[in-house]
Amino acid sequence: MSTFRLRRTLLFLPGNNPRFLQRALESEADGLILDIEDAVAPEHKLQAREMVREALRTADFGRKERVVRVNNVTSPQGAGDIDAVVAGGADLILVPKADSPAVLQTAEHLVTAAERRHGAPEGRTQLGALIETAIGLINVDQTAFATPRLAVLCFGAGDFGLSTGIKPGPDEAEYLYPESRIMVAARAAGAMALGTPWVENIADIEGARRSAQRERRLGLDGKCLIHPTHVQVVNEAFTPSGEEIAYAQKVVTAYESAGRGAIQVAGKLIEHLHVAQMRQVLDIARLAGKLSAGA
Repeated sequence: MSTFRLRRTLLFLPGNNPRFLQRALESEADGLILDIEDAVAPEHKLQAREMVREALRTADFGRKERVVRVNNVTSPQGAGDIDAVVAGGADLILVPKADSPAVLQTAEHLVTAAERRHGAPEGRTQLGALIETAIGLINVDQTAFATPRLAVLCFGAGDFGLSTGIKPGPDEAEYLYPESRIMVAARAAGAMALGTPWVENIADIEGARRSAQRERRLGLDGKCLIHPTHVQVVNEAFTPSGEEIAYAQKVVTAYESAGRGAIQVAGKLIEHLHVAQMRQVLDIARLAGKLSAGA
């Protein structure tokens, strides 16, 4: 399925606001989600589409992933959005209301046709799925396998709350079930899983940190964000600490030196599965710039 990349933080911003884009480009977010769905009023959507296409072509994103949330792929706007952002060179298209495999298969068909029209390498454009309704969560196990273009599943708590009546508290314990379901489906399909934006109190930076730490413990890979002030603490939450990196290096080195199936490190039994986990820690640390390529 998808090739692994760093997606600790994907920052949403309205697709028709150049000032927000400039600020986001200066942030440390791993990717930017140019939004032409919920963040744009209906009468401005066509203008936003053209602004996003131009931004994809001309703005310097550096190493940031270029993501666009399009309108519903079965709507009149959806097909035009996909054509425009494929032409602009988006890395990933985020599909809202991914309530069934058929939604992603429709998106895949539109993307493939757009790549052919615009001479883009077929298969270049990846897809992300927003799981944000009750029926979307019920079908997530099938949706995760709908297309080989799927790179990431994201939890959208706002619409999920509207769909289900869930009212989260400050600790977001109510999100344990949906985020766990999404994470397991993503893992089974070889995709990544991202948590929902922190919206309880945007000014509460420590709340955003705690939310991200909770999601990392659940096994998620990163978090969608709606405000640039959350980027630093969420990046930190999803980046291995110095202590974690040192332990991972110790485990990998000891296991490779021993040359046998099971060893002990600091009193803990270490087998091949633990070593694989520690290698993942080191891979993330390298991508995050916390470890040199050869270490």
